[in-house]
Amino acid sequence: MSYVWSTLEDSGTQALVYSDHARLDIRDMFAFPPRRILDLGCATGAVSGSIKTDFPEVFAWGCELNPRNADIAETRLDKITRSTTDQWGIDEIEMLHTIDTVLLLDVLEHTYNPWSILQFLRKHLPSNAQIIISLPNVGNFNIIKELANGFWSYQHVGILDITHLRFFTEHEMKKMIHETGFEITKQSMNCYPHANPEELKDFPVWYGTDDLKIKVLNQTQWNNLHAVQHYFRVSIPK
Repeated sequence: MSYVWSTLEDSGTQALVYSDHARLDIRDMFAFPPRRILDLGCATGAVSGSIKTDFPEVFAWGCELNPRNADIAETRLDKITRSTTDQWGIDEIEMLHTIDTVLLLDVLEHTYNPWSILQFLRKHLPSNAQIIISLPNVGNFNIIKELANGFWSYQHVGILDITHLRFFTEHEMKKMIHETGFEITKQSMNCYPHANPEELKDFPVWYGTDDLKIKVLNQTQWNNLHAVQHYFRVSIPK
């Protein structure tokens, strides 16, 4: 039998290559076309690499700790850093001063101190930079249902990815963003394909399965129960 935790390496990464997904929906979050991107936790570089393919003038810098992913990303991006932000030297700091777009796509939850990473970016980024954040939603109904029945089963990928160290609801995501000195300028979410967050309008309503039902009071609660990820565009307050 092969256990999920058996893929973990001493570095905390998995001995796997994550899916090669360009995530084109992320582009809808941009306030302006990026020219110089920092993609923290870039995996194989699929997202920033696809932007470079469509817009060759874009400079894309990726940061990735998984050596297998980083090797692939190095063939797609202009620069790859293989160390955490707290180990960056003067050269990386100086380059950060020139970045106009940061991608934090399902990466903060993999870190011990995501608040520190956001504060680091807040300190060194230009004042007009845009930061795109996506985070998995632990307030999803399927997670709540499993927890209510005594399960918290780690997986190779998804909301309960075995390498996740931090878990957030939408409220806690927003709290982290505001407490580290940013403001939210746009928000959206990603739901399971079969879920329609606009399905119900007549609240309150009971929702669930035979083993768990939840009284949903309003549209916000309904949306959060169906969201797999929340997306944010954040900026440094003027």
